[in-house]
This record gives sequence, C-alpha cells and structure tokens, in this order.
Amino acid sequence: MAEPSSSRRAGSAGTAAVVWPVAVTVGLLAGWELIVRALGVRPIILPAPSEIVRVMIARHEVLLDNLWPSLTLTVLGFLLSVVGGVAVALLITYSRIFRLGFYPIIVVSQVVPKVSIAPLFIVWFGTGLVSNLMLAFLVAFFPMTINAVMGFGSTDGDIQKMARAFMGSPAQIFWKIRLPNAMPHIFAGMKISITLAIIGVIVSEFVASQEGIGYLIKLSSGLLDTPLMMAAITVLSLAGLALYGLIALAERRAVYWQPPADVGAGGG
Repeated sequence: MAEPSSSRRAGSAGTAAVVWPVAVTVGLLAGWELIVRALGVRPIILPAPSEIVRVMIARHEVLLDNLWPSLTLTVLGFLLSVVGGVAVALLITYSRIFRLGFYPIIVVSQVVPKVSIAPLFIVWFGTGLVSNLMLAFLVAFFPMTINAVMGFGSTDGDIQKMARAFMGSPAQIFWKIRLPNAMPHIFAGMKISITLAIIGVIVSEFVASQEGIGYLIKLSSGLLDTPLMMAAITVLSLAGLALYGLIALAERRAVYWQPPADVGAGGG
C-alpha cells in the first residue's frame, strides 16, 4: 500500500509545481493589466499585457522572422559549450598538468565582462555568424565546464578502487561509474548554459546585427515602439523557457535512477 501512497504524493507535488507558478504568473499579469488601465499609463511607457499579446499576434511574422536566427545561434552556441565544456572538464579531471596550469586561467578569465569582448569579436571575426556564435559559446562555456568538473570529481574513490579490484578497465570505470555519477551535474550546467547562451546571442545582436530578436529590440527601442519591444522580449522568454524545458525533460529521461526531487535540486 505504500507505493500507491507515494505515487499520489509525487503526483500532488508535480501538480503543485505546475499550478502555483501558473497561478502566480496569471495573478501578476492581471495586476499589471489593472494598474496600467487604472492609472492610464501610456503604452510608450508601459504597455498592458493585453496590448503586448495584441502586438504579438499582429506582428507575428516579424517576430518569428527574427526569432529563428536568434534561436539557431543559441542552440549552436549551447551545443558548442556542452561539447567544449565536457572535453575541458575531462582534461582537468584526468590531467594533473592541465588542472594545475589551465584551470586557474579558466576561472580568472570569467572576471572579464563578456559585453566588452563583443567589439573585439567583431574586429576579429566580422559582423556575421561567427562573432555572434563565439560570444554565445564563450558566455555558456564556463558554467558547463565547472559543473562537469564537479560531476567527474564527485565520484566516490572507494567505488573506483573496488572497480579496479574487479579488473575494471579505465574506460569501463568512466562509462559505468564516472559518467553516470556526473550526469546530474552536467545537466545542471546545461540548464545554466542555455540561458546564458541566449544572453550572449542577444548581446552580440545588440552590438552588430541586421536580424534577430536583439536587433529587433534595439530597433524598436530607437523607434520608441515599446509594445513591439515588450512583445519581442516576451517571445524570447517563451522560447528560452521552451529550451530549458526540453533540457529538463531530457534530464528526466537520462538521469532516470534519481528521484524527481533530487533531479530538481540540480536546477530542474
């Protein structure tokens, strides 16, 4: 009888995790709508949520045309950060020289504001795809690396010794012990990296771009078209939430041996 009870509790917790954020969001939007209408705030200052939705529907072609380039760069930059971050984490984990020589440099490099690097990337790589992609990768790379290093380094040493005692090869220890143990940390890094990749893309589009949500936000700001600006921000936020949700779903499938509460502790 304990299992059905546990299932009901898990189902109730999952329902609450969805209902409460939705209820609070709806309440905040309703309050926003009422305040704007009651005070007669002009749309150029702060448009009501209903006005933002109206613009999203009326200008959906413009929004979608600029959303796809931003999403493409975000996904590519994110994938590069995952591959590069895990590769560097493996070098840090298995190479003492790399760990002592390069790991401190990687940490110190994060002190440099990424916005200040964007103009340099334009000088080095031009105003095209490469500079935007490099900035997205650079912003998302650090959290991916740090979390992967923490994951690979958190494996119990006694378990590894036991595996070696049973003639486990280094490859078997990695694939059967180290990597599964590191997966929750890697997914936590992925959740952070996807949000930072979006920020990197938007910053690069602010600096120099002729398309993308960042360019549309900058253009609408110059035209004092606040409803369009807010619509672009809303569309970008929804797209980022969808990407985050896909990673959380993949985590549920990949880290199936952990309870949902433990998975959520890693950022879900």
